Amino acid sequence: MDFLLWAARSMHLFAVIVWLGGMLFQAVMLRSEAGVIDAAWRERFARFQPFVWMCIWTILVTGIAMMLFDPRFVFFRYDDTWSVLLGLKQAVFVAMVFFAVGQARMWRRSELIRAAGEAEQEKNLYDYHLLRFARVNVGLAIVAILLAAGMK
Repeated sequence: MDFLLWAARSMHLFAVIVWLGGMLFQAVMLRSEAGVIDAAWRERFARFQPFVWMCIWTILVTGIAMMLFDPRFVFFRYDDTWSVLLGLKQAVFVAMVFFAVGQARMWRRSELIRAAGEAEQEKNLYDYHLLRFARVNVGLAIVAILLAAGMK
């Protein structure tokens, strides 16, 4: 049982680091001097998306496993600080997934607009919103890490 808990923690930590690093990478890459995202960046972003979703699923599965293996966990009971922080961390994770889905949908819509050759102003508007989603996700990730640190 100890090995399973160690493996789940290790995989969870690795996936969190990769997901946070990817979000930071996206936030930095979305911010360009001219305000326009070039084609090379778009190709890198499209290749990175499946890896991001793999990390999200890994975090979800290992997080559930660690939660169920922990003796302090009781369903729908928030009697102690650990349980409250776990509930907050889960809420932040759900919000992060919500914004990741929104970012992926906005990315797809942006690609359709670019393929149709629509106005440059609308393309820049989608790029701006992609940057906002990336920034919100980074902020939520920092909150989740602080909540996890408080759980120890």
